[in-house]
Amino acid sequence: MLGRVGCQVDTGLVLDAHVTSQAGPPEGHQTVSRAFDPELVPDARGATDRPEPDCPVEIALAAISGRWTTLVLRELMGGPRSFGELREALPTLSAKVLTERLGGLTDRGLAVREVRPGFPSRTTYRLTAAGLRLRPLLAELYRTGAALSGFNP
Repeated sequence: MLGRVGCQVDTGLVLDAHVTSQAGPPEGHQTVSRAFDPELVPDARGATDRPEPDCPVEIALAAISGRWTTLVLRELMGGPRSFGELREALPTLSAKVLTERLGGLTDRGLAVREVRPGFPSRTTYRLTAAGLRLRPLLAELYRTGAALSGFNP
């Protein structure tokens, strides 16, 4: 079955699309097949010719997007933290940006905000199971960045 260029529509990881032939008469067509690296594109969601919101790579990138997000995630990987503890761990991060990053993480279901009863009430943030799944991604990004910078620990 054929679909628009860049969309995986059959069960394999080969993309078929009809394109106008550049070498033949104007009415001629040829089929172009493209095989994807199965490690990079293990299923149909990644077989696309442009960023798609349901592409797993785009979802992962959106999860860590925004300046400071990776550092906030790093701090929350150690367990629940209060807003004040996060400010103390990241002293040059403004309260406004921290609030925005925590809001984004909670909106995406990667963190939860918990208000504990009592006086004064205490608000903590913790990663959800989905947020904790970002740990290997962050570790690999660090290793890759270190390798690209020429740093070998």
